[in-house]
Amino acid sequence: MERPRRREPARAALAAVVLGATLAAADAARAVEPRTTLSLDQYARGNPEGVTVSATLARQWDQPDGAGPLAQGRYALASAGLGLCPAWAQLSLGGEWVPVAPLQLRAQYDLFGFFGANGALLAVAGPDARFGRDELTALAGRERAGLGHRLLLAPTLRARAGLVILRSQTDVALYRLTAEAGFRYESEYDTLVGRDDVVLQNRTALLVPWPGAGAAVLVGPVHEITWAARADLARERIGGLAYWTPAGPVLGLDRPRILVYAGVNLRDRNRAGEPFAIVGVGGDVDVAPRRAAPEPTSAASRP
Repeated sequence: MERPRRREPARAALAAVVLGATLAAADAARAVEPRTTLSLDQYARGNPEGVTVSATLARQWDQPDGAGPLAQGRYALASAGLGLCPAWAQLSLGGEWVPVAPLQLRAQYDLFGFFGANGALLAVAGPDARFGRDELTALAGRERAGLGHRLLLAPTLRARAGLVILRSQTDVALYRLTAEAGFRYESEYDTLVGRDDVVLQNRTALLVPWPGAGAAVLVGPVHEITWAARADLARERIGGLAYWTPAGPVLGLDRPRILVYAGVNLRDRNRAGEPFAIVGVGGDVDVAPRRAAPEPTSAASRP
């Protein structure tokens, strides 16, 4: 089974998919040609509610495996994507590089176009404002149309011991909004941001194959913490992730997938002690397929 590549990590649901999708295979046939892939995904979440669809076109170049575990599974990738939800449309340009097996580096620029409805650029009273379901409903009508810019840096540490996979991804999101001074509700990270702001998020997961399911199903616990700088606002979650992908194509998709990520908010201004859930479905289409090397390389020591 071929090792799936890393996809755009923009929304929280998308980032959760990344935890499973890049690590789903235990053994991989190293490619001898680049591959161009179109990824199609849809995500729905509860508490807070939201739906997003996205399409990402990516070109990946694998490096030959070298001697030792650190020189396995290296690659470079360039991508362009479109995302859409009821509040905004998003254009993304990104690049990703794995210089050594335990380290994955990604940089991405996002341009948001806010529709002025459904919570877009929703103004709140200040950094201490609440933004639970009732509060957001009461603020309806205070949305604004406009643009937003974000630079996303996402270093990821990866490790593997036997069947156990460790993945720790940190998002450093730098925001610039074309809006008047004050604080706005940001639905992706479910937090408050100023006109110029920084949001940090770390998500760490321990994943193992489901017994008897081989590499097609990964399950495990996830810990997540998010902090917005201007509002000095933190949220902590703990949950579980299950990621499923079949061994072959389904309905014309080369790598179909289903993700479920659910848990409880341990520390949250609006939702402490309440459950949350994210469900994602999607798949890839190989636009320009590539040949696999005739002799597969074992990835038993590859994170």
